[in-house]
Amino acid sequence: MKLLLVSILILLGNNGYVQQKNNYPIPKTKNLLFYIQRNHNENAIVYDAIYDKDGKLNPDKPVEAYWIRFQEHGQRMELRYYERWMAYGIKAEKSDNPNYDYRLYLSASDKVVLWLKQIAPFKSIVITEINGKPVRLDHLFATLDESGWIPKVLYGEFYAYYLDNNKAAYKKVFPKDIK
Repeated sequence: MKLLLVSILILLGNNGYVQQKNNYPIPKTKNLLFYIQRNHNENAIVYDAIYDKDGKLNPDKPVEAYWIRFQEHGQRMELRYYERWMAYGIKAEKSDNPNYDYRLYLSASDKVVLWLKQIAPFKSIVITEINGKPVRLDHLFATLDESGWIPKVLYGEFYAYYLDNNKAAYKKVFPKDIK
């Protein structure tokens, strides 16, 4: 019976929803696009859409990034300069692709392709690709080696949903694979 239950849980984890790594808390914000968590602790870097009063993406700054410090009191904290510059900062450029509103660049790697698309007033999604198919990004999980002065990314995991059927999508990426 126990083996059957474990098998069912594994199948559900791969086919119905995006699992939360390490049972970390999930950020809940009004305009959440996606978030990043790391193996170091439960704190999360949150990426929210910024809208004008009419619900349109702010053309000057459509996305903001900040910490939610779950290990303290769950408070918001701005990214430090070096975190914005080297790792978790985000930059948006108006897209020349008519299917998307903005191309997003994470400070950690401009090779990871992310697109921002507004789908309704006060509602936007971030799109990337897994297995050559478009997905709505839910969150990333970074496994880091923090034994040195500067943390080293061992690998990253993308958790998302396929746009065509809303099934869970997953991709593990190693730094050497990002070209």
